[in-house]
Amino acid sequence: MEPWQKISLILCAYGVLKEFRPSEPFVTKYLNHPPMNFTREQISEDIYPIAIYSTMVLLIFIFLITDLLRYKPIIILNSLSGIVIYLMLIFCRKLIAMQIVEVLYGLFTACEVAYYTYIYAKVDKEHYQEVSGQTRAAYLVGRAVSGIFSQILVSWANFSYYVLNFFTLGGMVLSLFWALLLPSVSQSIYFNKTINQTLANESAASSTTNLVDNQTETRYSENKIIRGFQFLWIDFKTAFTNIYVVKWAFWWALATCGYYQILSYVQLLWEEILKDEGNEYYTKLNGGVEAAYTVASALAALCISKINVNWSIFGELVLFLCSIVIGVLLTIMAVTSSIWVAYGTKVVYAMIYHSMITISNSEVAKHVNPDSYGLIFGFTSFIAYVLQTILTAIVIGALKLPIRIQFEVYGGYFAVLGIIFGVKSLATFLWHKCRSTNRIDLVTAEHS
Repeated sequence: MEPWQKISLILCAYGVLKEFRPSEPFVTKYLNHPPMNFTREQISEDIYPIAIYSTMVLLIFIFLITDLLRYKPIIILNSLSGIVIYLMLIFCRKLIAMQIVEVLYGLFTACEVAYYTYIYAKVDKEHYQEVSGQTRAAYLVGRAVSGIFSQILVSWANFSYYVLNFFTLGGMVLSLFWALLLPSVSQSIYFNKTINQTLANESAASSTTNLVDNQTETRYSENKIIRGFQFLWIDFKTAFTNIYVVKWAFWWALATCGYYQILSYVQLLWEEILKDEGNEYYTKLNGGVEAAYTVASALAALCISKINVNWSIFGELVLFLCSIVIGVLLTIMAVTSSIWVAYGTKVVYAMIYHSMITISNSEVAKHVNPDSYGLIFGFTSFIAYVLQTILTAIVIGALKLPIRIQFEVYGGYFAVLGIIFGVKSLATFLWHKCRSTNRIDLVTAEHS
């Protein structure tokens, strides 16, 4: 096994442990039942939004600190914050304590940027595509295993939702020990990048090595922090002045905003659907649904990555169709009285989302400097959380909409996103049509 494969394997093992959180599919039930006994309104309005707001605030700082501290300390912080979260969920009962838990959950979520970007500082660029897929697969495998395990504990072993927190805490402790085994990073992409690296990269692309050396030494400051921001700004400007990259990153950010919001509140919707149903068995299938949608999403993402499509031509049309379908699925989810329909639409929605995110990530990665992928991931995630914060503040904070109406809004959100790409797809088609017509007219005129 090559060194880069060993590093990827260690990181992926951490990813599986980090996502092994059997209590998560049932967290709303845990908060809504003894010993916690919070109302659904408190959970929706006073608890869950705190994590969304704190993630947005913390993410931009964590991204910069991650590169400055060379990744591993932030990965360790990720596990430490998880340990504190589940200790508090086990021992604390007050609303203020749960709000602190949500702040820590925001930190936990923000720290995940280190998990997704660590690998780019440890392996050569030629392996970026492979390790990107492996870390994404580890995330999905961890969630699937967690969902299956939690379903077995709840349905077959009849464990309480409270006890699930102990298993999650155990997973967090194991992830901490595993994080300590990760190889340290001697240099990072921006703030610990040496001028010698830059000289080597630029000299390789130039035959006038001495001239490049002199220009580089003049252009980049000797101060590590200033130099890091210079490198970061150059990659940011290069990536986001590319219209093709902006198009895919735009869908990526807006779709991820919607996905995170649905992930946060779908359990409350299921509770609303189930409140009038008397069959207790159906109320305990959250873990199975978690496993089903992660496995289905992984398979769908794998299949879509194998399809040979010219996404520069058909991408906008596919984004239009997928966004509209997601909007319809969420609307059905909002109005249905059947929990099976709600479960099924969640699985199909997740399959579509992860498939298109796989394509979005791939298309962006193909058209940017490989070193800047972590920057783009962090910035796009930040924009997604900014949008989610705005959406939460309006829908839940200001309007206080009932959970079914919330999901109708989310369905409309994706429908609008689809219409934007539908209009863009039509405009692109008409532009190409006009160019073809003008070219034919020009050729005809030259021959006549």
